Amino acid sequence: MNGPTMNAPSTGDTAPLPHRPLSAWVARLDSRGSEEGAHRITGPVNDGAERTDARTLPLFQDPAWRRTGLVARRDGGPDVRALALSHPGRGISYVELDDLGRPLPASAEGTELVARIEERWEAPPSEPDVLRVLAGESLDLRHALLYRLASETAPPPVLFHALPWSDLDTVTGNVLAVLDGATSVEPPGLELRHWFTPAATRLAGPLAVLERGMREGREPAALRHEAVSLLTGLLSAPAERIPGHTAQRLALLADRLGRQDPLLRHTARVVASRLRPGPRSGRPPSLSLRLESVLPAAARRTERSYGTTAEDGLFEASAAHTPGGRVRVTLMLPKPLRTAEESWIDASDGIVAPFVLRPADAAPLRYWVALRSQESVLRGVIELFAPQARFELVADEPPVPFAALRTVPAIELVPSLHASSNATLRLWETAASTLPPGHPVPVALRLRQEDIARR
Repeated sequence: MNGPTMNAPSTGDTAPLPHRPLSAWVARLDSRGSEEGAHRITGPVNDGAERTDARTLPLFQDPAWRRTGLVARRDGGPDVRALALSHPGRGISYVELDDLGRPLPASAEGTELVARIEERWEAPPSEPDVLRVLAGESLDLRHALLYRLASETAPPPVLFHALPWSDLDTVTGNVLAVLDGATSVEPPGLELRHWFTPAATRLAGPLAVLERGMREGREPAALRHEAVSLLTGLLSAPAERIPGHTAQRLALLADRLGRQDPLLRHTARVVASRLRPGPRSGRPPSLSLRLESVLPAAARRTERSYGTTAEDGLFEASAAHTPGGRVRVTLMLPKPLRTAEESWIDASDGIVAPFVLRPADAAPLRYWVALRSQESVLRGVIELFAPQARFELVADEPPVPFAALRTVPAIELVPSLHASSNATLRLWETAASTLPPGHPVPVALRLRQEDIARR
């Protein structure tokens, strides 16, 4: 069965009801139970609404539901002490199910903890006994509970320390070992799967694929793709949700990836800075530029541009705000020198660098700047209209080859093309000529032409 996405419903100003399904699937139980005390599952998944998130079913919007634990059994399956919901007034019970449609295991202590957390949903407890009990429950239960908390509230970060971080540490250790020259490492005993997504997205998945790729000796381009995804995920991961020992290993891995590929060095430094606790000396390495929507008075009087620059070693981002209400953004990166031991990327691949525009009064926008090789640097320029309010430009994400934009919707690339000069557009067109027609880069170029034709 393919389950629904677990979407937390929008509650507006109304707090979530105390006891509703944590998992995406539930099934009705025989109210009588067997002689051994087990309740047989009698109903279909979600009463037939298999593709609906159980938490949003109208049935469970009744505040009379109570959290309980029951011994449940599917026909032919074992008895499982499982997480359940009971409605005392109607005399019915539903068992929560895992991703395979099996009863979701929960000890008596675990069930009591879930009830306790649900009753304090907006400010859940996080004392040591809470972590002890939660860490002892099944991975399915820990994931379901923490996923809902992360989606609907701002839970104490320490609750996420109950996830199986030691397994992630093992995978991180394997990647570090191979980067440091190990010819073979033992495969991890547990697949990381989706267990860590409540704490951080784009962490466990890219890390696991990178580790496996390095063990199997995959091509550098494939390894770099996963390293980029991992570092990008760690840029936005809530660092306080990651235990200190794991954060330290991930910071070490970021450092090592930055040495492996010079174009990843800036992102790696930002990630390592975020993950290492304690006071920081000097300015943060982030390439972040803050600008006002209106030029300073001196610049307005002289009709001259107003510029600001951020640097991190050989990485540089600058913005020139012109009297005409435009912003010229320039990115400069070190040109990688390809050697057998060093970089995973060659400057001749055709490289594009992202930056994020964050207006104070609107959603952030991502732009992509095509980079041109100039002596010892890669340089790219893009020019766009300045937002109407104060804004920030952040260029911390890693540059990638044009081919790596295959996961970016073509429509999201079009604003970058409109903001590119004719010379920069030729870099996009050259890249498009080497890519399949359905790749987002050639598609975005066609969409740009259609936009121009409609004007």
